[in-house]
Amino acid sequence: MSFKILEMDIYIDFFFVLIVFSSICAGLWVHMLAALAALGFHELGHVVTARTMGMKVEKIEILPFGGRIKIANLYETIPEVEMLTALAGPMTNFAVSFFLLFLIEQKVILPQTGNNFIDYQLMIGLFNMLPALPLDGGRVFILWLRQHMNFISAVRTAARLSKVLAAVLFLTAVIGLFMGKLFINFIIAGIFLIAYSLKEQKEAPLFFIKQIAGKKELLFKKGFLPVAGLVAIGNTPVKQLLYEFMPDKYYFVYIVDNSLRIKKYLTETEIFDKIIREGLDIRLKELI
Repeated sequence: MSFKILEMDIYIDFFFVLIVFSSICAGLWVHMLAALAALGFHELGHVVTARTMGMKVEKIEILPFGGRIKIANLYETIPEVEMLTALAGPMTNFAVSFFLLFLIEQKVILPQTGNNFIDYQLMIGLFNMLPALPLDGGRVFILWLRQHMNFISAVRTAARLSKVLAAVLFLTAVIGLFMGKLFINFIIAGIFLIAYSLKEQKEAPLFFIKQIAGKKELLFKKGFLPVAGLVAIGNTPVKQLLYEFMPDKYYFVYIVDNSLRIKKYLTETEIFDKIIREGLDIRLKELI
């Protein structure tokens, strides 16, 4: 289900609709409202922070345990800003929890109702701090990994961790069955993590290419970009080299022979022009 609000595309995930429908059938209206409020504040935190930082929010995806926003000019942002935007959702949930606790202490709202809403605020906030995709903690985890490896490898590592956490949730649900308890939320969360980690892993190369392709626009907007160099042998696949490029730097690639003598150097623009004509399955020696 999708619609548009304030020039932003809103997409509601199937898993989210399933949970809402299940809650209605079970008569859990208060729980549903508390969950919707937690998700609403969570996404509001993301959107307000992104816009405050000068980023344009193109799309909001409403997921069962949080949400995901798509930024039009994400490649222009520095990692610190991207990290702050990712953490804004959970931090908003925690701030709302403290505010609700204050209202309970002031006897503005009933303790039972307030505590119910607080539980969902904390659940959404804490769950999204897990280092798993597509959660906010997973985004922060990828930003940290990118300091030590390329973008594609970072996404794959985060996706593997997501599957491990999903397995832990499934195991907990199985143990619960033996104890006579049904942890349906753990099962849904596990399926959710596996489904979206696979989706993120599949979309990572395309997203990365879009970031790299936006480098020209970034260069003309800023007027300059830092330069970085790579040394490679002729048999190196261009695709493997491409994944080493970072969106905020302009690359020169030096092709060397077996004696490490430079045979030729290429700019990333020359490499991209060749890729467009001949595809990603070529090797560097074919560019000489």
